[in-house]
Amino acid sequence: MLDLFTIGDIKLDTFIMLPEASVMCGLKDAGCKLCLDYGAKIPVDHTSSQIAGSAPNVAVGIARMGKKSAVVSLMGKDITHTLAVEFLKKNNVETRYVKAAASRSSSFAAVLTFRGESTQLAVHGNADYTLPTPPPKAAWMHIAELGKGYERLYREIIAYAKANDVRISFNPGEVQLRERKKELLALINTSEVLFVNRKEAATLLEVAPSTAIPSLLKKLYTLGADDVVITDGKNGAYAYDGKTMYYTPVFPGKRIEATGAGDAFASGYIGALIHERTTKEALCWGSVNAVSVIGSIGPTDGLLSHKTIIDRLAKRQSYKTQIL
Repeated sequence: MLDLFTIGDIKLDTFIMLPEASVMCGLKDAGCKLCLDYGAKIPVDHTSSQIAGSAPNVAVGIARMGKKSAVVSLMGKDITHTLAVEFLKKNNVETRYVKAAASRSSSFAAVLTFRGESTQLAVHGNADYTLPTPPPKAAWMHIAELGKGYERLYREIIAYAKANDVRISFNPGEVQLRERKKELLALINTSEVLFVNRKEAATLLEVAPSTAIPSLLKKLYTLGADDVVITDGKNGAYAYDGKTMYYTPVFPGKRIEATGAGDAFASGYIGALIHERTTKEALCWGSVNAVSVIGSIGPTDGLLSHKTIIDRLAKRQSYKTQIL
């Protein structure tokens, strides 16, 4: 039996470290714009290609913590599929549910990195997924980003989780948040943990991005997940279980490239719960894991074992989760 399986796209990410660019932020707009010289040939400092995507990132994170994980994914019959299977096997992740079809194209992203922050140009295939027959036996399933056509899969997941007492962690993708369909809301209502960043929370709730975190947490909780978690980049992370609101600051560490920080946080958080730790501890595990990942290029090189996370926390005993 697996401890966790993930469902979602597997991508080939090409990381491009930009030596020169500019960032423009408006007074009224909460977001900023990455600006490059139009029509120019821009030399770059470094490039690399890696297997990525929330589903493989979280599965690898759980495997690093000594637990059994698998990925359910549908890819094109191409070199990305071959590389993905090799990568997952190397990281002790079960690959039997990673399928390839000649009629499908694998997902891809170009990741532009400037001053430690990443901007992704991503291509996702349609999410014509179904659960495998029979589905993997697991205590947890983590639902990650998907393209269009996810509605049937979400209905299958809800039915399967209820029938088999499987705990769900859920990190909706941009497509799902933007469309805000009834299937999305139904899956959130069935989930044990909902993960979103601050911008995603505002999009899901259809409120201003400047809305205060406590208000976002309370509104998210009304959607039905047992625990809601909001990550807020350099400002730390928050969790709410309907009774207590928790906050943990960012764990100290260097920042090189931010891709996969949210997935690393999620795998640290879920890994802590699988290891029977509390919400307060789970927030700390997530933060330590996320900071380790952003200290290198790509979403998986920095993922930690549970023993390393415990050791790093033990060496910094002043680092604690706070109750708000």
